[in-house]
Amino acid sequence: MIDIKEAVNIIKNNLKPKEDVRKVSIINSINKVCAQDIYSPMDSPPFDRSPYDGYAYSANITKKELTIVGEVYAGDVFKDKLGKNEAIKIMTGGKIPDGANCVIKKEDVTVLANTIILNKDLKEYENYIFKGEDIQKNQLIIKQGDIITYESIGILASLGIDEILVYEDLKIGILTTGTEIQELNEALEDGKIYNSNKYILYSKLLKRGIEPIIVEKSKDCIMELESKIKSILKDVDILITTGGVSVGDKDLIPKAFKNIGGRELFWKVKAKPGGACYASIIDNKLMFGLSGNPHALIVAYENILVPTIDFLSNKTYNSKIQAIFKGSFTKKSSVDRYLNGRMYTSGGRIYVSMTDNKDSKARLWGTLNSNCMIKVNKESILEDGQLVDVVII
Repeated sequence: MIDIKEAVNIIKNNLKPKEDVRKVSIINSINKVCAQDIYSPMDSPPFDRSPYDGYAYSANITKKELTIVGEVYAGDVFKDKLGKNEAIKIMTGGKIPDGANCVIKKEDVTVLANTIILNKDLKEYENYIFKGEDIQKNQLIIKQGDIITYESIGILASLGIDEILVYEDLKIGILTTGTEIQELNEALEDGKIYNSNKYILYSKLLKRGIEPIIVEKSKDCIMELESKIKSILKDVDILITTGGVSVGDKDLIPKAFKNIGGRELFWKVKAKPGGACYASIIDNKLMFGLSGNPHALIVAYENILVPTIDFLSNKTYNSKIQAIFKGSFTKKSSVDRYLNGRMYTSGGRIYVSMTDNKDSKARLWGTLNSNCMIKVNKESILEDGQLVDVVII
């Protein structure tokens, strides 16, 4: 058995990230991986503008009564230069005219016909948004390898950028195995279980912006497994299987991978749960066997497959942070253990607590309110207030 970190490194050393790129509209770029450094083609905002509804004028005056000589709404331009002791009515977002260097809020003046009386003294450039104050021209805004988010899409749109280069999506297939599994539209037979693993994996991949292109299931039959594995591999970069990776009579995945020409990278890792997993490659394609136990599947997926998928997708995202543990956990293990947890903030600090104190292998219930996993180092316990490693899920 090997450590999880070593398992990830072995995969990275034997596979290459995607190199194919394509141009997409930003409206279709959410969760894609940017394939270029993107620099701003302009200043944002593109002109000096007002942050409030009010009146623009020059703060370099002593007179309290100013003449209103025009008005500027968002999208309008006052083309003349503002004279001394003159003001212009301006709305939020309006372009500040030449000759003005501050904006007084409308509630801080008294309006008398075509004049205003200043009820407050302003300094130069008070209530004033400068051209390029948010983003400057030629500023690096998105780096190659960044995941495109709705925030970055908004910034791109505000700068007039409508298309970007992204890496091609990974093509991933899912094969759930086990004679005991049934689909949700089937009446559950005695001794059978519903195929929850398919839905867990599918939705987790969707969350990362990847829609599996093939989803199949197989009975515990070596010939059927080999046939379906070979068929799926024709169209995918990664094949993920569930079940059949331990040492029982029906744990056939390692044998099936080898029989079709797969080269073993590792079998089993030092983790609890999630230790039973199997990695193999063929023609620069990854075949990864996960446990049929849902909790174990999630641990191996998040700690091995997620960093692998990020690497192959050219992503620079890091899902691991530290938090302050609340509670206690005294069960030691000879390998690293992963607990379902919920992370939250309080008083400017990040905390995490367990969501399932029973820590049972067969329980999915503990994942329901979880947003992370808490790592417990081998031969260690957790005490209240201790800093722990957390994996965001």
